[in-house]
Amino acid sequence: MLKDNPLDLLEEIRGRKVAVVGAGPSLEEVREIDADIVVSADGATNFLVKRGIIPEFVVTDLDGIEVFPKESVYVVLAHGDNVHLLGKVYNMENVIGTCQVMPFGRLNLFGGFTDGDRAVVLAKRFGAREIVLYGMDLESNFIGKFSKPFLRDNVPVSWMKREKLKIAKAIIDMVLK
Repeated sequence: MLKDNPLDLLEEIRGRKVAVVGAGPSLEEVREIDADIVVSADGATNFLVKRGIIPEFVVTDLDGIEVFPKESVYVVLAHGDNVHLLGKVYNMENVIGTCQVMPFGRLNLFGGFTDGDRAVVLAKRFGAREIVLYGMDLESNFIGKFSKPFLRDNVPVSWMKREKLKIAKAIIDMVLK
């Protein structure tokens, strides 16, 4: 699953206009994406693939993604709450392992907190010329139904999710300055 130099795949981002697509409620309004490279955040991948859009990169902690296009490169975060989901990587052709602590072995630490802001950090880190956001509703009162596979409709944001989205927004604002 891991190529000898998977980080070389991320060089495709350099100098390009990159769309980062989140799974917020406004995702359903997206009709087309104006970018050279599409980076989807976890569950947004399910929506994009249904619309015939195959993201070049998928940033995921595995809790929302249900489809696995072979053409995509997966930037996968392993953490204590998703160990039971790690078997999903067997559905992926190109995998880059990431962590949120000191990296070791073949793991990488690019930065970020949620799938969406980690996608923005990744695009910036690998030299995107421009980063545009779709479905990144960080101040919405609802979680988009594509965020988690068990959601069938947009649901109210819990206090914990609100705090996570505040952190994500702060990271994105800092990166895009």
